[in-house]
Amino acid sequence: MTLKRSIAIYWALLLIPTLIMVVVAFRLLSHEQERISRQALELASGRGQAICETIHITVEGVEDSLTASLVAIDPDRLVNTLTRWERTNPLVRNVFVWQEGAPLAYPVPGMESTMEERRFIRRYDSLFSKRIAWESNPGASSEEKAPQTTRKTVDTLGNVSQTTRETAQRGRQALLDLARPEKRVAVVAQGLGAVPSGERFQPRSGWIPWFAENRLFILGWVKVAEQGPVFGIELELMTLLSRLGTDLPRFTEPGIAYALVDGNNEIVHLSGKVDGGQKPAAVLNVSPLLPHWQVHVFLDDSNRDGGRGFFFVSLILLGIFVAAIVSGGALMTWQAHINKKDALEKTSFVSSVSHELKTPLTSIRMYGELLQSGRISAPEKVAHYLAVIVAESQRLTRLVNNVLDFSRLEQDRKTYHVDRVDLVELVIAMVERHGIRIRAAGMEPGVFLPDGPLMVRTDRDAMEQVVVNIIDNAVKYAAEGKRLTFVLTDANSGFYELRISDRGPGIPREHRQRIFDKFHRIDTSLTARKPGSGLGLSIARSIARDLGGDIGFEPVKQGGSAFIVGIKKDE
Repeated sequence: MTLKRSIAIYWALLLIPTLIMVVVAFRLLSHEQERISRQALELASGRGQAICETIHITVEGVEDSLTASLVAIDPDRLVNTLTRWERTNPLVRNVFVWQEGAPLAYPVPGMESTMEERRFIRRYDSLFSKRIAWESNPGASSEEKAPQTTRKTVDTLGNVSQTTRETAQRGRQALLDLARPEKRVAVVAQGLGAVPSGERFQPRSGWIPWFAENRLFILGWVKVAEQGPVFGIELELMTLLSRLGTDLPRFTEPGIAYALVDGNNEIVHLSGKVDGGQKPAAVLNVSPLLPHWQVHVFLDDSNRDGGRGFFFVSLILLGIFVAAIVSGGALMTWQAHINKKDALEKTSFVSSVSHELKTPLTSIRMYGELLQSGRISAPEKVAHYLAVIVAESQRLTRLVNNVLDFSRLEQDRKTYHVDRVDLVELVIAMVERHGIRIRAAGMEPGVFLPDGPLMVRTDRDAMEQVVVNIIDNAVKYAAEGKRLTFVLTDANSGFYELRISDRGPGIPREHRQRIFDKFHRIDTSLTARKPGSGLGLSIARSIARDLGGDIGFEPVKQGGSAFIVGIKKDE
């Protein structure tokens, strides 16, 4: 009970801290997974904001350049210049010239205009009819139009590769070149706020995002003289976005996609792969210059699996660590159980050896005292008493030798004296030497040997001890079989085999794999009546293996047991 209680306390001290550690580690790993996922989303969102900033800066630059070009147009060639832009510049969809208080100068209303021009007139009728003032949506300064996240986005762009930045700059420069159809750039250098000498009127301009026909249109206008007309252009938005989309920064991280989405929630440009029905992880407004346009950031399962992968790998490592702790505890518990079992077996062994030592010593003392007293005068009784004393002395010697050999084998200190030995002569000598004891047990020895000597290199005394231990078992437990047979053969496999078989009760099947284990005894009524330590066969096998051979067991078909001693041949 004390050992069980100690084991229970040990497991409690082992498992409780382990469980606490597992819970804490699991929470820390969960927080770390969330942090990694949040960091991945922030990084993707930052790069999405970089795309928004690139679009904003480019569109803003195009509008500023077009405004400067409009201001720089020669008033005497206004219509000709605008119509030429309409024909030749892919950024210009439509142009117009409007004078307050007069009909639209260009395009001319009526059947003379094209279908596109008539749609243009209808689209902006509220402006041309003065229901909406041009200044209701005036052009804002660069600082006012830029998103508040510009500085942060520029910092994010600093992490983008040099190739990506150069690509974005080239795309922006190409659009700016299209936005400067006039070579007169003096006014551009002066800026829109510059006032030409001799004039008091400050030029006004603006860009109006206009929603019509469920689409976004962008109209740019300028007025350079107080009594002059309002004129301008309508941007070809698809040209702008097609040129812009191909030159946007390209981010090729696996599991991340960026989509430029218009006001109708349709994808205009896509970088990466998006599964159907996949929802964006982040939605970013592109720019005030493109109302309702957005950049959608998509993180697919492979990207999220990166965080989960770290979590699962960490869980596996944590599981291995816990398994190692539990396995170590189980191993120590098993070792304690084995040690307890060994202690019980050794206690039983000491008790059995003590009993076996006491029995022959008692017999020797008793018969010696009878002979010493002089009361036994009959010669036949004296001879019998002396034979008993000799037999018990031999038994005592074998028992002591077994105990000593067991101790030496356990400590790997047993030494052998190897010499050339004739197996045929050795078997004959052993049977003759122990024949009296075999016959005294009621058994008849039978010896079957090959012709001629069989020479091997072995320890004669150690080999005899192996055979004697097998004979002891047969005399103790198989005497009722009346027969003990010794058969020496050549196994033709590098070994000679000495087969020692009896016709006793045999060994139960469940014990056949353990009969060579130390301290193992078969628990039957027969063995209960016979003293023993359970060391004989274990010692015999250890000695045989030390000499290069082995011992095996086979049941005899007619009943009984056969022990086969393998003796290594000379090389």
